Amino acid sequence: MPKISLCLETVFPELKLADRIRKAADAGFQAVEFWDPSSADLSGIAAAAAACNVAIVGCTLSEPRVYQMDRQAGPVVANVRKSVAIARELGCPTLIGLSSDLEGHRDSQKNILIENLKRVADIVAQAGVTLVLEPLNSLVDHKGCYLDSAMVGFEIVKCVDCPNIKLLFDIYHMQIMEGNLVTNITPNIGLVGHFHTAGVPGRHEPYPCEVNYPFIMKKIDELGYQRYVGLEYWPTYDHARSIRDSRLYLSGQEA
Repeated sequence: MPKISLCLETVFPELKLADRIRKAADAGFQAVEFWDPSSADLSGIAAAAAACNVAIVGCTLSEPRVYQMDRQAGPVVANVRKSVAIARELGCPTLIGLSSDLEGHRDSQKNILIENLKRVADIVAQAGVTLVLEPLNSLVDHKGCYLDSAMVGFEIVKCVDCPNIKLLFDIYHMQIMEGNLVTNITPNIGLVGHFHTAGVPGRHEPYPCEVNYPFIMKKIDELGYQRYVGLEYWPTYDHARSIRDSRLYLSGQEA
């Protein structure tokens, strides 16, 4: 089965990220991810991860909602360079980038994303880092967001044509926007650099919900996907039990 990571931002809100890593390790996780590194205690996170033998497998670009990938080229490229340096410091293989809200003609923003991703392709490739572009849902959580389609996202990644530029396929967001999850994932699995999961509706535990996660996990495993599937959700009960139960569920085990 695919490897599973835990997004630290949505769990144990009373604890520092370093302490959340320890909680994740106690629940059986071997990998974690987090959001904006510009506001994080990077040395504390790195030390906790090393002590717990937990890999840091993903984080967003620095200040991802200031330097969206369809903004002015110069600041975007500079921010990617800065973020790559942070990722290398943490041993983090994946950076997550976002688009801004819809501001004009959709084709214009699509072209800007393509051109900016081409500009940074060599930067991330030379560093051995993968930059994943994440479409979000514009119906519930991110109204106004431009990139709200995985299918458009795949088109963008194909146009960039760099193995270090891929898509983050967030199953929660794309179930809301497009459905047809396995049908859309299957021919594009080579373009996926990361998955996110959460229950639909609500963005809570991945069970019970309208998405058949064991079926999807089995399918992407059969497709040869070897990267991470991240749990990015807000627990509805005791966080330590919830993250353990969710990990077991995605792994095909009884919670």
